[in-house]
Amino acid sequence: MRNAHPSYTLLVFVLLGLLPFLFQDPRALIILLAINIALIAKLGWERSMMKAYVLVGGIGSCFAVITWLPFTNVGTPYWSSTIPVIDYPVQITDVGVLWALGMGLRLANVALLSMYYVFTTSPREIAMGLRGIGVPFSVSYLLSLIFRFIPLVKNDLAIIREAQMVRGMSTSEGNVPERIRKYSYLLVPLIFNSLKRVQLIANALDAKGFRIRNSQHRFYRSKRWEKTEIITLVAGVCIVAALFYIARLHPDHTGVLIPGRI
Repeated sequence: MRNAHPSYTLLVFVLLGLLPFLFQDPRALIILLAINIALIAKLGWERSMMKAYVLVGGIGSCFAVITWLPFTNVGTPYWSSTIPVIDYPVQITDVGVLWALGMGLRLANVALLSMYYVFTTSPREIAMGLRGIGVPFSVSYLLSLIFRFIPLVKNDLAIIREAQMVRGMSTSEGNVPERIRKYSYLLVPLIFNSLKRVQLIANALDAKGFRIRNSQHRFYRSKRWEKTEIITLVAGVCIVAALFYIARLHPDHTGVLIPGRI
């Protein structure tokens, strides 16, 4: 996908990201996650990216499982109770366990695809991809600026942390409340530094004549669509549409646990 049209890459990841929402059963979602991992491993996955996904995707998935688990009242209950004061019923059922695991695997799939796309795609290609599917240039360019901030903010955080370490502060020492309080000494200057950069970028855009409504904004030497890319996208859209249609008509056979719920 490195030499493909930016819009083709964007749409492929969008279609792959829609597939987890067609299923609720974790047995189907774990197969889909294995397919996505194999695909991304073939495309190339750096070790730092893998660690970031394990951290973000793992924690997010576990949090989704825990938060969804006691709030599903469908199925045979294993345990039931009520929340004090508000008397809200909570229970753990057989369907609820599968539902919670499915929500966690959904998040794991979406986090995997979105993180890989963001980390391996340049902001310029993201803007070109959005422009290629009809998003106005000004909007797509401003959205791509968000991703340009990521390495800049990361560099600012490293500089601020080194400056605080020179002053004798270490964020790796102390108990949890002390560490949280120490991180506030990093976040406050980081926020003010980011706000200052936003103003500088706004002034630079104004100096270069950037306007929200300006049809003259365009990309130089943008890539052209290939026939194979168009055919692949059409086939992918048809497959996703067919799976969605089948899931609506025959939910019992397509990994749907609770019909009528997303």
